[in-house]
Parts: sequence; structure tokens; C-alpha cells
Amino acid sequence: MTAMAREIAIANHPGLLKLALAISGISVEGRTVGDSIELVLEGDVWARARIDPDSALKLIERGGATFIAHAQSEAAARVVPTAEFASRKTPRGISMGAIAQVRGSYATVALGGGCGLGFEGRACAFCLGRELTEKAGEVWAVDDVIEALRGAFDEGAAEAVHLQVGYFPGDDAGVGQLAPYLEAIHRHFDTMVAVTMHPPAALRAIDLTYASGVDALSYNLEAADAETMARHFPGRARFFGRPRYIEALAHAARVFPSGAVWSELEIGLSPASAIRTAIDELAQIGVLPLLGVAPASERPRDAAPMVAQAAPLCAALFESTLKAGLNMSWARDISSAITPLEARFFVPGAPQLPLLLQQLARNRLGALATRSLARFRRRLRVRRVRASFDSSRL
Repeated sequence: MTAMAREIAIANHPGLLKLALAISGISVEGRTVGDSIELVLEGDVWARARIDPDSALKLIERGGATFIAHAQSEAAARVVPTAEFASRKTPRGISMGAIAQVRGSYATVALGGGCGLGFEGRACAFCLGRELTEKAGEVWAVDDVIEALRGAFDEGAAEAVHLQVGYFPGDDAGVGQLAPYLEAIHRHFDTMVAVTMHPPAALRAIDLTYASGVDALSYNLEAADAETMARHFPGRARFFGRPRYIEALAHAARVFPSGAVWSELEIGLSPASAIRTAIDELAQIGVLPLLGVAPASERPRDAAPMVAQAAPLCAALFESTLKAGLNMSWARDISSAITPLEARFFVPGAPQLPLLLQQLARNRLGALATRSLARFRRRLRVRRVRASFDSSRL
């Protein structure tokens, strides 16, 4: 593909543009280097890019409209304004912006410092094997979290909640600590709650996670193969190991609705062949794969080979998910990773049914119906699990 062909493809290809933004960043006049910016591209594709003055992608404004320029081509985009609630404080004097950050359509709250290259831009101390030498991150008071979320929802800056959980010791990996947050969130807001956390050792904790009110769950592999996990996440490899992730993901996929269990793989960490294998493996056990891009510190600087490598992986992401018959509607408006539905842009002539189903789920009545069905399904599941425990006298 020639350079000019790549320029035209990026300008008219929201999926490829999102990928390029994640890899190369974007140049924005007057913005602080190292900060990030949230954008909405054509097709309602949410994208996140770090500010980099050396990026070939540049944000320009003309005639009241915003475009992303690359050489001689341009693509329309909308800049998501900085949420105003973030500058306010809770009654206890805590900055709401320190508690909740808006990523895509989610108000993301990091508990215990959070963990993950996709959302946090770094691995937690536990993953790096330093769990005994570094203090865990902040565990915010429930009332403060509710106040910050209320600010985000009242402003219309977010539509859903994402709890990004760091390492907690114990077989449940922190599920018990989540319970009061989940109860309070569902008491105050009618919203979807997604949780990203480490996989528990006790599979019963996954049933409890669902029963407690988690709508979508993610145990992020990030490293596609065991060798990469050991190299980049030595603590995770030593104390958990890849099999624990796969076992927990497979069990969660049997508990949660189709498409509501996710696992992110980072482009730039593992060989492309390993990522391709992991995509198929996850889809086959009922888990929705997502493709993120490893931070610049964890991958090669040259963006062009990465874009060329990532495009066929994105095509495989859509095709594997479609073949597995997984619902692609749960994972949407995620700015930090390519979702299976966004990966359709990489497949010429991709079936439109998944897109139509997501559009239905996005409208007000569809979203209400989805949440109502999810609550009904959860009640049935909880009753069935309780009956099983009672009959076995556990």
C-alpha cells in the first residue's frame, strides 16, 4: 500500500483512524504534551489519543468544524469537551476529577489504584512483582464515589460506570470490597456497571460478582501468550498465571449474558501470531476480545509497521466474534480499545446485523429494555445459584 493510499484509507476509515490515533497520538496546538484527548469519529466511533507534537496526525479547526488532518487528507471528528464536574469537590473536599474520569461514555473510577495498560496506561505494582514494596492506590469512600458519579451524570458527561479495580489480596480478588459500591450505584442511578479486575481464584466469586450487580466484566489478559505475560507482568505470571485468566473468563462467560465478558489484548506486546490465536481462543469460550494498543514505553516507536500488523488482527477480531455468535452490543463507546463491532470496518462487505442490533440497544427504549432484561436474567440466575447451594447444603 502506498503512502497516499494509506492517507486516503485513514481519512475514510474510522477504525483505521482510531488505530492510528492510539499508536501515533495527535498534535493539538495549545495542549499539554502527554495529556490525552477524547474524540468521536464518524460512525460514532470513540477514540482516545495522547498529545504528541511530533505526530503526523493533526487536529485542526475550520469554519466551526473540527478535522483530523494527515498529509493531504482530512477526517471529520468531534472533540469531547473536558467535563466540568471534574473541577468540583465532594462535601469532604475531594476533587471529583481525582475520583472519576470520563473515558468514552463511561465514568471510570479506579479503586485500589486501578490496573491496566488500556485505561491506566500502566500495570499495577502487583503485576510488576512489587506488591510488597509499593502501597496500593486510593480506595475512595462510597459516598465520594456517588457524588462524583452524580456530577458526571447530571452534566451528561457519561452514560455508564466503569470500575477499574487494582490488586486486592484474597481468593475473591476484591469482589467483597466492590459490594458496597455496586449497591450504592444501583440505588442512586439506573445505569450499566462494567468492572475490570483481576480474576479471582474462587469461581464462586464470579457468581457473586454477577449477583452483586455487575453488568459487564473484564479480566484483561493484555499479554496474549504466557511468555509475554512473564516478560511484561512478572507478578501476574508468578501469582496468577495465564490458566487462571482463561478459567475465570470461561466461567464468567457461562454466568453473564452473551458478549458481557471481555478481555483486552494489547497490540505491540505479543507477536501478531499469538494475538491472532488468543482472539480465537477467547471467542471460542464465549469471551468478547478487545484490541488495545500498548503504551509507547512498552512497544516500538515506529507506527507504520504496527498499523500494518494491526489491520489484519482487527479483521480477525470481527470475524472470530461473528463466527462464535457473540453479542457485540455490550462493548460500545470504549475509547481505549477496538471493539469487535468497530473491527467490522476492516472487513469488506461485513454483515450489518451486529450494527443494527447495537443501534437498537443504543436508543432510549432499547437501552431501557436491555437493562430490564439484564435485571430479570440476574434475578433468575441468583435464585438458581441459591437453590443449588441449598440443595447441596453448602
